Amino acid sequence: MKTIKTIFKPMNTRFFASMLLCLTLVVSCSDDDDAPLPPNEEEVITDVTYTFVNDANAADTVVLDFEDSDGPDGPNVPVLNVTGAFTAGATYTATVEIFNSIEGEDITTEVVDEEPDEHFFIYATSLDMTFARAANDVVRTDGNSLGFETTWTANTAGMGTLTAQLWHESESVDDSTNGGFGSQTGGEDDFDITWNIEIQ
Repeated sequence: MKTIKTIFKPMNTRFFASMLLCLTLVVSCSDDDDAPLPPNEEEVITDVTYTFVNDANAADTVVLDFEDSDGPDGPNVPVLNVTGAFTAGATYTATVEIFNSIEGEDITTEVVDEEPDEHFFIYATSLDMTFARAANDVVRTDGNSLGFETTWTANTAGMGTLTAQLWHESESVDDSTNGGFGSQTGGEDDFDITWNIEIQ
């Protein structure tokens, strides 16, 4: 009768240590890949200023200003200011400046130069005004004009409101609806401001 001998050889300790190290590295890399990305935090907007300049008379300007000194989560009440009145029959070109004064950031640059495809302006007014997105307005890659530079013709004298909204990451936008004032679906509004204005 033959006896079968089983011989156990001790494992090379250096080889065993190398295997453990490789396994640890693989697990660590896998954990890093599966970790959720940090959320993309919205910018804090404290100041919004619209400046309307009469195309035929640069001295005729209207300034609509919004200031929320401590941001949307602070206790201070936002302040709205309107300087000047629109002239009936005049056409104005408007541009907007957006800031985060708490952190000293120019949000206009982010919206217009860096992320126009993620933003869209919508407007509305209760007065008789003809509106258009300017010919040299910023155009998004989907073909819609951003609404950063706009033109307004004050047709009839009266008192009413003008509303400006900035939308972020909308599912869809359309710059041709509502008389060109625009529409969107989804996303969140970065600001939604209504001023009382006058056409004289």
